Amino acid sequence: MRLKLTVLLLVLTTTLWAQKKRTPSYKDPFLKTQWYLGFFAGANLSKATPSTAYYGYEPLNYDVRVIGKTYTGFKKPGAQAGLVFMFYTSGFTIGLKPGIHTYEVEHITEASWNDSNNPANTLEIIYTHTTNFNYLEFPLTVQYDLMKGKIRPYVGLGGYYGLLLNANRTVQRSGTDAASGSSGSFTNQAKTIGVSDLFIKSALGLNGFVGVSYDPGNIRITMDIGYKLGFNNITSTENRYLNNELSAIGEATDDLTLQNLYLNFGFVFPLKFISKNFDAIN
Repeated sequence: MRLKLTVLLLVLTTTLWAQKKRTPSYKDPFLKTQWYLGFFAGANLSKATPSTAYYGYEPLNYDVRVIGKTYTGFKKPGAQAGLVFMFYTSGFTIGLKPGIHTYEVEHITEASWNDSNNPANTLEIIYTHTTNFNYLEFPLTVQYDLMKGKIRPYVGLGGYYGLLLNANRTVQRSGTDAASGSSGSFTNQAKTIGVSDLFIKSALGLNGFVGVSYDPGNIRITMDIGYKLGFNNITSTENRYLNNELSAIGEATDDLTLQNLYLNFGFVFPLKFISKNFDAIN
């Protein structure tokens, strides 16, 4: 009888010890961290801000600044998509999000001519320049969860480094001609030209964002709204006058920095195994 009781106690002790060993400990640092892998996609609006304006020619009888040059901001939509690598611990998330980013910015140049002998003879020309950039970017961000639970708002900061893949510009010519005998407005067919040589290959900047994440199960869904501020002049100072087609219409590339408003949606998946008894977001 004593032998049976001894064996029973040993079995119970072994079972309880095994169960305790399989039950995850929330004090274990391993279980308080998580790696995520996924993807993101979104849309953006961009603006180019000139620091110094340049022109394709210097008039002899008037100030070149009377040739109007205006930049319209956050008007043309762009897009971005890429991969997400994240490390989470104690409410903080470090993220690396390499991806392709497309930006579109617009500026307008205007010129006018008046016949000094006949004021009725006038010519007004407007050139609308839409420049499209494609960058491979590597944003590195740090964000902090403001709340705990399945739905978590957060704030974040980061920086990015971009490599220019391609740039092109579409020029639309329009205006009013009252000098050639056929008074009226006109619009010419738009023309697209490659302008990659007018810009340097790198872009640097900072970004800040707010967002929210939702954990319905073995996936994390994120939404970010952010602002990106470019630091460096993206124009090639050596090549700004090298495009003959732009120089012919009096255009030269200004010194520019890029700003960007963006909205991203992401879907990421945990890489470390977590048992059903442990919630990776806590």
